[in-house]
Amino acid sequence: MTEIARRARVSPRTVYLHAPSKEGLVRDTLRRRADAIIRRVERWQPRGDTPDGILNELVALHERTYRTESATLETLTSGGVPRDVAEILRELDDVRLALITRTLDGLARRRVLRVRPSEGIALAHALLAYPTWRTALTGPAGRRAPRFVAAALRSVLLER
Repeated sequence: MTEIARRARVSPRTVYLHAPSKEGLVRDTLRRRADAIIRRVERWQPRGDTPDGILNELVALHERTYRTESATLETLTSGGVPRDVAEILRELDDVRLALITRTLDGLARRRVLRVRPSEGIALAHALLAYPTWRTALTGPAGRRAPRFVAAALRSVLLER
């Protein structure tokens, strides 16, 4: 906590007034970061109108979120975190699943899905999960990973 106070250029007492423990400070910081991610995900609306464009934008949102919030997401998905911190990840995943569901239900209403909506939602949820992004972006595909994920979703989900 002394190091945190030094870097923040405040007294240790000031830090303890706002966070009585290091664990509380970490939890509160993760909560604020997760809330920002949740707000961004909940506000998302595709700008494009084509089914391909909508899926590409959904993948791009997940990629941007992972790239800009990777430290937060890595901490939340690393395991071994206290129950209240793990709850933050569950909440974030619920919001992400709701977005995927809303998006694919919209495509189903347009009759452009070649699979049942529930199957498409399950596939998109798995391919767009944060641990999958970590593996995809750090693996052999690297920067091409988002393009591959979008192509996989389009080829499986959309009628041609």
